[in-house]
Amino acid sequence: MAHAGISRTSIQRDHALITPESHVELRLPGWRDAPAVVLISRELGAGFAQYLVHAGPGAHVRPLDPTHEYLALVLDGSIDLSCASGTEVLDAEGYAYLPAGQPWVIDSAHGAELLLFAKRYVPVTGIAAPALLVSRIADIAAAPFLGDTSALLRCLLPDDPAWDWGINVFEFAPGGTLPNVETHFMEHGLYMLAGQGVYRLGERWYPVLSGDAIWMAPYLTQWFAATGKTPSRYVYYKEMNRAPGA
Repeated sequence: MAHAGISRTSIQRDHALITPESHVELRLPGWRDAPAVVLISRELGAGFAQYLVHAGPGAHVRPLDPTHEYLALVLDGSIDLSCASGTEVLDAEGYAYLPAGQPWVIDSAHGAELLLFAKRYVPVTGIAAPALLVSRIADIAAAPFLGDTSALLRCLLPDDPAWDWGINVFEFAPGGTLPNVETHFMEHGLYMLAGQGVYRLGERWYPVLSGDAIWMAPYLTQWFAATGKTPSRYVYYKEMNRAPGA
């Protein structure tokens, strides 16, 4: 497809679909043997960043901005996460919430593929900021979304006022859909983990596959339907527990 000058990537005023054939890797400061694709950033119009990191053997990754909080999700391989409390080993589908202002380092002896979300933490007077959290997707209970058993939701972070964002995993049975067409002030950053489907973004309809990323601006009309013969899964970011404009 690339040799014919064709790509499924589509960049619009209020949304973007970024597909693997259009990825461009770059080296980021302080990172060794860890080329990254910047999937979503402020330059796109987003209030957060989303990176796909191809960590090679001997890779070393650290915070790009100490004022940002991060969530690191291991897509493949394994990493050693070192911070003030010690070292944690995370393999595929393990994840870690990394608080703003606290040093951390990710190393990978044999290589890994990582998805990183990053944003500036928004504090609330009288509420302590969240602490480090390490877990696995499989350890989070899946609940039917709005009672629909064909759309299962896992919330990777606690629903608590200290947390200013949510990172969730949706799994849809073949033929499953979001139960309603959504429009809200929270923006999204999404990454397809498995399967395929069709995403409505505004008045456009896009086929999406594993490895695709999506940015959705505030108030974008959005809806998803899973297609194919196997379940579809994606992980996504949204603001939580803060008023608009915070």
